[in-house]
Amino acid sequence: MRLLPPMSVCLLGLVGSLAAAPAGHAPPQNAPARPVPGKEEGVISVTSDSAEYCTQLTQNVDHLLATPHGIPVGAMDDAHRLRIEGDTLCKHHHLRAGIARLRRALVLLEHSQEHS
Repeated sequence: MRLLPPMSVCLLGLVGSLAAAPAGHAPPQNAPARPVPGKEEGVISVTSDSAEYCTQLTQNVDHLLATPHGIPVGAMDDAHRLRIEGDTLCKHHHLRAGIARLRRALVLLEHSQEHS
């Protein structure tokens, strides 16, 4: 009897787990879609891990930080710190980590605006 190599066993287990996993949660159908400033409705923007995308995210965060709003000071401080970290990481060619921090800053600011 011939045994499968350990890597094959791992891959078979992973495929089986993915097949048995429940589907991801879809957003509620009655949730209103929020338009993104500067985007046309129905246009899908394709992003990549690029320096240009880092710059675009940095500008979006800067715009939200400069706009008058009722965001709590703590959230503003956290978003500003994430913006600086993200921009620094992008400038040092750590694009994925930089983009992750910039996106986190955007989500924090947008979430804080909704609940203020």
